[in-house]
Amino acid sequence: MLKKLMMTMCAVAVSAATLAAQARPAQPTTPAKPAATETKPEAPAVKAPPEPPALPYNIRIEIVITDQAGPGDSGKKTVSMIVGDRQNNSIRTSAQVRQQEGGYRNVSINVDARPTINAKEQNKILLWFALEYQPKGTGAATTSDPNASNLSQRLSLNLESGKPMLVSQAADPTSDRKITVEVTATILK
Repeated sequence: MLKKLMMTMCAVAVSAATLAAQARPAQPTTPAKPAATETKPEAPAVKAPPEPPALPYNIRIEIVITDQAGPGDSGKKTVSMIVGDRQNNSIRTSAQVRQQEGGYRNVSINVDARPTINAKEQNKILLWFALEYQPKGTGAATTSDPNASNLSQRLSLNLESGKPMLVSQAADPTSDRKITVEVTATILK
């Protein structure tokens, strides 16, 4: 009987401990933070300043393409356009040229431009422009002749108003032909 009494008392003690543990509210667990690293508050995002409005000026853009094939005279092509500050402009010219062995070949000059007058120094212009030049060439049309030449460029330039700048000089990969490009941007006030 003593054995039964002891077993009952142990069962009551275990049940009481279990009930007491269930009655206590659960403690929230927080993950331990590493001691070596500190969390820094995030810096606020930096906003880019708004772009200033376009100035009420037009810009004349002149592109001179000099095409030199061999020791003879060079050919010059000039493309001019007038465009407003921070505006886009495009010129497309093309033709078909009869080839000596028959057939035709497309030739073209395509220009895209977007000038931006510097608000702090109003005689300076940031000019983005693209040029596609596919010339007629000289001589008979063969696969290694300059007739197959093509110049393609996209540039961003900082120019002084009215001052010409030689912006590229390209060599034809199949001949002694050399194509240079000079750009002048002039603010019209």
